[in-house]
Amino acid sequence: MIYDLLIIGGGAAGMMAAITAAETGKKVIIIEKMNRLGKKILATGNGRCNFTNSYLDEDCYRSSKKSFPFTAVEQFGSQDAIAFFEQLGIAVVDRDGYYYPRSNQASTVADGLIYKIKSLHIPVVLECKINRIEKKKGYFTIASRKKEFTGRNLLIAAGGKAQEKLGSDGSGFLLAKSCRHTLIEPFPALTALIIKKHPLKEASGVRCRCKVTAVINGQSSKAEEGELQITSYGVSGVLIFQLSRFIIDGIRKGKRSAICIDFLPEQKEKSQFFTTMKECASYKTAQQWLEGYFPTKLADALLAYAGVDSNKNVGNLSKKEREQIWRQIKECRMSIDGWKDFDFAQVTAGGVSVAEVSPYTMESELIPGLYFAGEILDVDGTCGGYNLQWAWTSGYLAGRSIQ
Repeated sequence: MIYDLLIIGGGAAGMMAAITAAETGKKVIIIEKMNRLGKKILATGNGRCNFTNSYLDEDCYRSSKKSFPFTAVEQFGSQDAIAFFEQLGIAVVDRDGYYYPRSNQASTVADGLIYKIKSLHIPVVLECKINRIEKKKGYFTIASRKKEFTGRNLLIAAGGKAQEKLGSDGSGFLLAKSCRHTLIEPFPALTALIIKKHPLKEASGVRCRCKVTAVINGQSSKAEEGELQITSYGVSGVLIFQLSRFIIDGIRKGKRSAICIDFLPEQKEKSQFFTTMKECASYKTAQQWLEGYFPTKLADALLAYAGVDSNKNVGNLSKKEREQIWRQIKECRMSIDGWKDFDFAQVTAGGVSVAEVSPYTMESELIPGLYFAGEILDVDGTCGGYNLQWAWTSGYLAGRSIQ
C-alpha cells in the first residue's frame, strides 16, 4: 500500500500529526520503535502531564533561529491544545496557568490520543526501528531490517536523545542527516548540574526555597526562584532545570559558569537580620540560630562554608563572622563543572536546524514532502508544559500540511 503520510515516531508530535492528517482523509501509518505509543508522555510532569501553559511567549523557547518556535506556536497555541484535548473527552484543569488532565494522570493524555488513533483506523506498527530512507520518483520508502513502507510524504518525529529508555535514542538525527539536513549539535537541557568541589555536599537531600542566579564569565545572567534540591553530586530541582540550558551552553562555549544562591530571598535588609540575631545572642549557638531559618543539615553546611564554628555562641560571633554568614546565605557562589547527561535530562537542546524547515508547515526546505516535528528539531522549551506544547504545535502543523 502507498500511504499519504508515513510517520516515524509515535510520541506526542507523531500522534498529533497522525490524527490531524487522518481527519482530513489522508491515509496515515505510524511506525514506532518502542512497544507502545506515547511512552515519554507517561513520564511528563512527574506522571501528571502538564501538557501546556497559558503563558506563551518567544522567551519560553530556545532555538538557533529565535523567531522560529513562536512563529509556529502562534498558529496552534495553548487554547488550541486545550480545545483539542477537550474534544477527545479529556477534562482539563488550570493550575495557575499550568494545564493538566483533571485525572492528574499522564496516561489520560496518552490513552486519549491512542483511542482517537484507533477510532480513525490509523495502522500502527510497534517495535519497528527505521534505519533507511529513500526517495525515488516522488515516493518515500522507509525500511527497518525486516519491513518496508512507501508513502507520498514522510514525517520524522522520532524524538531527541533525552531518556533513551523512553524511546529518545538519537536515531532520528541519523535519519535526518541521511536526508542532507544540518544537525545543530544536541546537548542535554532541563537537567541537574554537577559541582566537583561541592561546599554544601553535607546538606545532600535538603530541599529549600531560594533564588538562584546563573553567573557566566563573572556576569549575572538569568535568575529563577523556587525549590532547590541539594544533591551529593551538585544541585537539582525545577529552578536548576530552568537555568541549566544557559549554564551548559556557556560551559560548552568555554565560559566560566557558576551559580549564586540566595537562601533567603525574602530577607532584604541585613540590619534586620542581625537584629533577630541579637535577640537570641545570650542562649543560642550559631547552629541553633540558623536552624530557625533552615534545616539542620543546611545550617551546618552554610556555617562550615562560612568558616564559622557551629557551636559558637551567637553573642560571641565577631563582625567578620557575622558578615561571612550573611554572605553565604545571600550570595552562596559555586562553580559548575558539568551536567547530568541525556539519561537524566528531560529534553534535548539542538537538533535538526530550523533554518532548513518551514515554521508554517514543518516541511523540509531541502526535500519536498519531508516533514519534521517535536524534539528532533532545534527547539527546546522551559519547564511548564512548553515542550509538550511544541510537540502539539509542530505535529498539528505538519499533519494539516500534508498534500
